[in-house]
Amino acid sequence: MANDKIELWFGKGTYKDISKLVQKIVVSGRKGAAPRTLQATLMDSEGYKHARAGINCGNGLTCVFFYGGKEVFRGLIMDDTTSSKRTLTIKAYDELVYMTNNKDSFTFNNKTASAIFRDLCSRLGLKVGLCANTGYVIPEITKRGNSYWDVMEDALSQTYKAKGIRYYVSSSKGIVNLMRRTEASNVIVLEPDVNIDSYERSRSIYDTRTRITLYTSKGEKKKEYINSALEKKIGVFRDVESVDSDVSAAEMKEIIQTFKEEKALVQRSLKITNAIGCIDAVSGKSVYLRVPHLNETRIVYIDEDTHTFENGAHKMTLKLNYAGNINLAG
Repeated sequence: MANDKIELWFGKGTYKDISKLVQKIVVSGRKGAAPRTLQATLMDSEGYKHARAGINCGNGLTCVFFYGGKEVFRGLIMDDTTSSKRTLTIKAYDELVYMTNNKDSFTFNNKTASAIFRDLCSRLGLKVGLCANTGYVIPEITKRGNSYWDVMEDALSQTYKAKGIRYYVSSSKGIVNLMRRTEASNVIVLEPDVNIDSYERSRSIYDTRTRITLYTSKGEKKKEYINSALEKKIGVFRDVESVDSDVSAAEMKEIIQTFKEEKALVQRSLKITNAIGCIDAVSGKSVYLRVPHLNETRIVYIDEDTHTFENGAHKMTLKLNYAGNINLAG
């Protein structure tokens, strides 16, 4: 692949440069899922002027991918496939694969998601970089035979329901981070005829709910919220949630606020395909979208990203999520 910006290395302790063998590289990720992956297709011919890579995933090898001198991906090679086409395809997973591919039993009492994150990383021997202070103390998390990632997702979900703030876990340069999701100050701008070739927007009310009732375990109704204007348009769709008998007014307010932001609205998503690639456009980050045809000019978040490096070009496909979707009552 003729692209001087591409560098691909692999090894364990010492590394070998196999950049000249690269035909295609695809790096992808999805918000709420771990880990990010890299798939590379390499030339694997005995008669080629460069030596074959000879990669065996059973040897615990790491691959590192640089683009334009910046490290884009680092992870464990877990799959290799050699074909009659004289190609070798490898697939690598970043450090979060240790969270998804390890199971255990867990009990956490009165711990924040931050403390749980550090504990899980310590058990797995993962290096911790940034660790945001999530603040909210989770009363209890008990899991039996679940993955470490299941526990982390539960902790972050409970934190979001209590505080209305999203946090996410990522891996960079072999280090695992827990960060608050924010709108970047140097946000990427996406615009048709500038860096977007094609797009597709979808809208749905299938998961929309118009009212929520909070009950205790004994069936006592603590609070109810009804979006009357929304119900006049689409009818009644009810949700319920269980709360402690001594739940505070502030906690109930947070639950209802989260409900308003996540369910009392039109669910919208936008898929951008064949756009000019930007290596900073990864799941969990925000971009600024400007599409006059759809009357869209706003900040959106990346739910899924796929970056393809082939034939000297870098293209990307993004699935975008609207932060603060349309409120039908508005």
